[in-house]
Amino acid sequence: MDKRNYCVILAGGLGSRLWPMSRERKPKQFIDVLGTGRTLLQMTYERFAGFMDADNIIIVTNENYRQLVMDQIPGLKYENILMEPMRRNTVPAVTWAALEVKRRCPEGRLIVSPSDQNISNYEAFQRDVLKGLDFVGDNNVLLTMGAKPNRPEVTYGYIQMADEIEEDSHIYKVRSFTEKPANDFAKIFFESGEFLWNTGLFLWSSDAFLDAVKGASDEFSAILNHVITKYQKGDYIADLLMDLFTRCPNMSLEQSVLEKADNVDVMLCHFGWADLGTWEAVHDALPQSDMGNVVIDSKSLLYDCKDCIIKLPDGHVAVVQGLEDYVVVEEGNVLVICKKGDQTNIRKFVNDAQLNLGEEYV
Repeated sequence: MDKRNYCVILAGGLGSRLWPMSRERKPKQFIDVLGTGRTLLQMTYERFAGFMDADNIIIVTNENYRQLVMDQIPGLKYENILMEPMRRNTVPAVTWAALEVKRRCPEGRLIVSPSDQNISNYEAFQRDVLKGLDFVGDNNVLLTMGAKPNRPEVTYGYIQMADEIEEDSHIYKVRSFTEKPANDFAKIFFESGEFLWNTGLFLWSSDAFLDAVKGASDEFSAILNHVITKYQKGDYIADLLMDLFTRCPNMSLEQSVLEKADNVDVMLCHFGWADLGTWEAVHDALPQSDMGNVVIDSKSLLYDCKDCIIKLPDGHVAVVQGLEDYVVVEEGNVLVICKKGDQTNIRKFVNDAQLNLGEEYV
């Protein structure tokens, strides 16, 4: 195993699109979403631990979830859990991880991974990740990983490919990013053959990423230069992190950093990939009945139902008639019955429950 290779797993999100199964006290990354006996975080960690040094796998999470991480990944070293002092967008979390990798290994290169993905071809995943890490180790680039679309999906981001870096390399310059396009655009993207799904997997060296962040925001550049110098010395890290998070503008990786950089490439990947951030994605990832229904760890009687997903607590039974493309999910004190593909409404339900009913329902 190459000691320069690091993995950073982002595990601090709320996962509100999978409400009510995903709740603030225990979000989706800490849940056995697919009924496999392993949580999404455990599956992600084990996927990387199979071909990377476990000491080089870092998990970034919210301080409220430290114990959940320690319980689910008992072999993880305490110093490999980076606890965000507050909830911010992805840039400060990944910046912190890049600083930590740079401190440990100045020539380190890292892959940044969400904790809510389903990978169906492990061997191809390993080959692609190692190829990508070698590529960013030899080139001053920010590398994204893209999956070939098999449908005009509107809940995924898209990456438009430009020229191939080298013949048969499957690595291309990036022409554009588009986040969750409308139906008409998703169809155009799919049919053109020029676009890949954005998997949310990113690879770069620490220096390449930190330079890109500084170039993306003059406001953030000054504080980041200060933090980089002090962090390398180990000076008052808690105070430095508070400065980093409180003074970082609201920045997402794609829109605030990658879209502004001129050294961004995308690798066409060969592993089966799915984002498990929505009920529709969970439905598609699991075995379905002849009518397209999915029942997760539950007892149910379905009559004239099609393309539904059902999940209830142990001992509860669902009797459902005449629904098509619906979610029927109960967790704790909340039962949700709604259209499966309407993610905008799921977020609205969560906000309304919090505002009108109380914190105990989210």
